[in-house]
Amino acid sequence: MSLNAGRFSAKLLDPTLSARSLYGAELRYYRERAGLTLEELADRLHIEMSFLARIEQGERRLSDELARAVDDILGTGGFFARNLVVARSAPAPGRLTPLAEWEWLATAIREWDAALVPGLLQTDAYAEAVAKTYAALLADRPTRHRWDARLSRTPVLLDPRGPRYTGVLGEAALRRPLGGPAAMAGQLHHLADLVRRERITLYVLPLTATPHPAATDGALRVMTYAEENPTLHFTAHHTGTHQTDPAAVALAHLTHDLLAGAALPPAQSLTLIENAGADYRAEATGERSAERAALSE
Repeated sequence: MSLNAGRFSAKLLDPTLSARSLYGAELRYYRERAGLTLEELADRLHIEMSFLARIEQGERRLSDELARAVDDILGTGGFFARNLVVARSAPAPGRLTPLAEWEWLATAIREWDAALVPGLLQTDAYAEAVAKTYAALLADRPTRHRWDARLSRTPVLLDPRGPRYTGVLGEAALRRPLGGPAAMAGQLHHLADLVRRERITLYVLPLTATPHPAATDGALRVMTYAEENPTLHFTAHHTGTHQTDPAAVALAHLTHDLLAGAALPPAQSLTLIENAGADYRAEATGERSAERAALSE
C-alpha cells in the first residue's frame, strides 16, 4: 500500500469521546496485542488501510462480516461481533467531516431550523455569509473553523441515490437578509429549484402561525440509515448536541411532525419562497441600477 501507515497508527485515541470511540480503541488494543500493523490487518481483512484506521478512530463502523473476521484473526472470543450495537452508535460529536460523510449514508434526513437555511440547502454565498455572521462570535477556534467550512453540501441531495430530505423552515430564515439581497435571491432560487426537481420537500412555518413550543430559535436534524441507529443533532447555531438515545430521536421525530403540521403545505410554502426570492431579486436589481446611475453622474 502507498499510504503512510505511521500517520494513522501514531494518532492518539480517546475512548471517552463516544461508545464508538471505545470500540475503535479496543480494536487497536487487540490488533497491537496480536502484533499486527494496520497494513497487515487490513490486508488480511481485504479492506483499505485508511478505512481500518478510521474504524479505530471511531469514525467508521465494522460490518457483521468484518466483525466476525476480526474476532477470528485477533482471537478476541467474539468481542467485536458481540458488541456490534456499540459499533453502530453515533460517532463522536462535533466532527464536521464525518458528519458530512454520514449525510451520504443516510436514507432520510428530517430537519427543522427556526432562523437559518439549513447547511445542506445552503448556496456557497449564503454559507459564507452565515460563517461571517456567526463565526466572529465564537471564541473557540475549532468551532470557528467548522463554521468557516460550511460551504454548500447540496450534492448529496442531487444524487438519485441520496437521502430523502424533508425540511421545515421558520419564515424568519427567508426574511433575514444574510449576505444581502443578491445572495438571498440566489439562495431562495436554489431552494425553489430543489423543490421543483422533487429532490426535497419543504414546509415553511409562517411568522403569523400560532406560537409552537418547539419553534424555538434553534435547529434539529434526524438522520436515519439502512444499517445504523438513527442520529439526532440539535444546535443553537453556536453549540450543538449529538445523540442516538431512542427516546430523544422519537421526540425529535414527533417535534418535526408537529412543526410540519403547523406549517404551510408544500405548495404554499414554495409560493412563499419564490415570492420572497422575487422581492430580493427586485431589491438587488434596484441597488445595481442605483449604483450605475450614481457612477454615470
